[in-house]
Formats: sequence, structure tokens, C-alpha cells
Amino acid sequence: MRTLLEKLITKQADLDLCGAWGSGEEALAVLHALKPDVVVVDLELPGISGEDSIRALSAILPCAAFVVLTVHENAERVFGALQAGANGYLLKGSPSADIVSGIQAAHRGGSPLSPEIAGLVIRAFQNQTPKKAMIPLPSLSTRERQILELLATGMVPKEAAAELGISYETVRDYLKQIYQKLHVRSRTEAVLRFLEAGEG
Repeated sequence: MRTLLEKLITKQADLDLCGAWGSGEEALAVLHALKPDVVVVDLELPGISGEDSIRALSAILPCAAFVVLTVHENAERVFGALQAGANGYLLKGSPSADIVSGIQAAHRGGSPLSPEIAGLVIRAFQNQTPKKAMIPLPSLSTRERQILELLATGMVPKEAAAELGISYETVRDYLKQIYQKLHVRSRTEAVLRFLEAGEG
């Protein structure tokens, strides 16, 4: 599957392949230097799990989008991955074109979901308990709040940097500070926490 995915990505004119690794540990050892925009993760990995890989990689790649590509479509695995910080969730049986478009969508700030997964998520929200009381955010600087507001609209960090007239590296540093203040480990969690507080 990894070999097929490598071939699929390298055929795309608008995608560059940084590399492909067989475990989360291998990816953790090198991705901090490569700084990819999108990381595709399988949930079934030797060593640390896909979910734990996403959590660990989110800490060193705060601006990256994480797309799960897996055979699992049960609610526990889906929501476990999303809570870990996944931005998208695709099934391995998806057509190649859908996988490519999912990676591209994640790069643009979207949240690609296979139709089966989208249906599962919708049903879960329809059956959820009444909304929890809003939890106020800890003190954020004006710039940190601006960045979160832009990310909550669907912008990716590079777009937020351009909008604010600051560098991508500066946005990345602000995101790390935001993670610490909100006690989260991914961009997805930070935006959800922002929206839960009624800020978005």
C-alpha cells in the first residue's frame, strides 16, 4: 500500500513526496527537518500507533495537516484519530482520485472524509447530548487570537501568515505557544477549543 501511495503521489504535478516510512518512530526521526504540509498516516503501525504518531508529530509539526488512510471505519477508531489531531479520514478502499483530492483538500485547510466516515460523523452529532457549557479560553495575546480566528475560518497557517503580513515561521512559533496555553497537541484541537469557547 505504501509503495502504491508513493507512486500515486509522485504522478501528481502539484504534489511533492518528502518520503515514506514504515513506522511512527521512523517518521518522528526525520519529519521535524522536512516540515511537510501534509502527513498521511495509517492507524495500524508497528511500534507506536497511528493515533499516537499523530499526537507526537503534531507537537513538532504544528502547521502540518494529518490525513488518516486506513481500513478501519468503526466509530471508536474514527473519533480517536480525530481527537488525536487528524484533519481528515480516508479509507484504503477509496478510489485513487479521492485519495489524491483528499490530500490536496487537507493542504488547503479542508477536512477530507470518505463518504462512509462523513455519514458516521453526522450520525454521531445528530445523536449527541445537549451542548456543553462554553469553557472560557485562557489569556491569549492579540496575535495568538488573530491566528486562531483565521484558522477557524478554514485558513491554513501559510495563508494566515500572508493575511497577517508575518512569516510562516512566526505563525509556527505562535502556534506552539497556543498549544501550551490551551493544553492541546494539534491545530485541530486548538481550533475546536477556540470554537467551544464561543470565540469563532
